[in-house]
Amino acid sequence: MTKRLSFDPAPKLLALRHSGTTDIALFWSKGTHRAAVIVDDDATGERFELLVRADDNPLELYEHPYAYASARHARA
Repeated sequence: MTKRLSFDPAPKLLALRHSGTTDIALFWSKGTHRAAVIVDDDATGERFELLVRADDNPLELYEHPYAYASARHARA
């Protein structure tokens, strides 16, 4: 799993879970005071990042990243 965000090369890992070949991680950037979820699937090579918005529940986004990704058209 890549441990870097598009806006921070060294974020703090807050939570990590594995589901089959997929890693889902919640990160915090101390420098920018922003959080994001990264989904990384080793089998397909798919990787995307979801920024946690001010009105988001970060744990909800972490638990259901695919629901948010389809609604937001997640960026790779």
